[in-house]
Amino acid sequence: MAYQPQTQSRTAADNLVFAYESLKNADLQSADFYLENALKADFEHPEVLLAMKCMAFWKDQLSKMPETRNLLDRGDFLCVSWKKFVLFLTRIGDTFETVRYAYKRFVFGLALDQYLALPDEEKDTLGAALDLRLGRARKATGDIETALVHLERALQAQRNDASVLAELADAYAMAGEARLSKALFREAFFLDPQAIEIEFLESEFIVKIIENIQELGYSGKDIAEWIPVYAEIWGVFNVKRELNAAEHNRISASARQLEIELRESPQRRSSLAPRLLNRYFWMADHLKASGDEDGLHSVLLKIKILDQSIYASYIE
Repeated sequence: MAYQPQTQSRTAADNLVFAYESLKNADLQSADFYLENALKADFEHPEVLLAMKCMAFWKDQLSKMPETRNLLDRGDFLCVSWKKFVLFLTRIGDTFETVRYAYKRFVFGLALDQYLALPDEEKDTLGAALDLRLGRARKATGDIETALVHLERALQAQRNDASVLAELADAYAMAGEARLSKALFREAFFLDPQAIEIEFLESEFIVKIIENIQELGYSGKDIAEWIPVYAEIWGVFNVKRELNAAEHNRISASARQLEIELRESPQRRSSLAPRLLNRYFWMADHLKASGDEDGLHSVLLKIKILDQSIYASYIE
């Protein structure tokens, strides 16, 4: 256990600062010590109470960690646990960003330690899969420059991987490259929304979209499907590239297949409808650019039939 100086005269806020610094350094034992002292100083302090609840959560999670020799499994376990933690915070309803940030630094710092300790031959075998993990962990701990290196390398090996694209987009947003970020996010959510783990996304505009979609009543896996739809109608995914004729034809064919699936499986509407709407949006952009008024009218009619409220927002 790290050395702890006298704490009797410290306020709850002072002890919180020391607790957060301990978490940043992956020293859970010292963090727990300072939180206990913060609670003694003010047992009704709301931020202290939340930090204590989070400490209990992570103590329980860490007790279930895979064995030390399974470094990759340990790192992955911590990342999966973070997703559970995000849900935990949502359920208890407390909102102190300082608490969330401190535990994020702790969890992903610890995960990063596991990945970096892997034997070189295992790192080489994992390749892009490890670069994705390292990029995500570096991003979460605030090392955006190194995160970009890992994620760019992962993308070179897996050009059409929605998960890699989304993480790279997130890192670019945090680096202040908004236009590039939006273009990459648009591609990622077109390719495969379900492959994107939104709990790991941190950029301000994506987090805000997610919060707004949740307020509309969507939950679970449906949120990822609706992100590109609402990002389009809210004007967030406004950095677009031109499609060539072959790409437009492939998207049209994909839309027709989704139309068939929706007719045959109406119970899957919550996931199929937003995916289909997103394809219609891409088709409409292409038809506008190419001056095909008849084709554009046909696609707009499809949007209106599928979802009148989305149509009304889209044409505003």
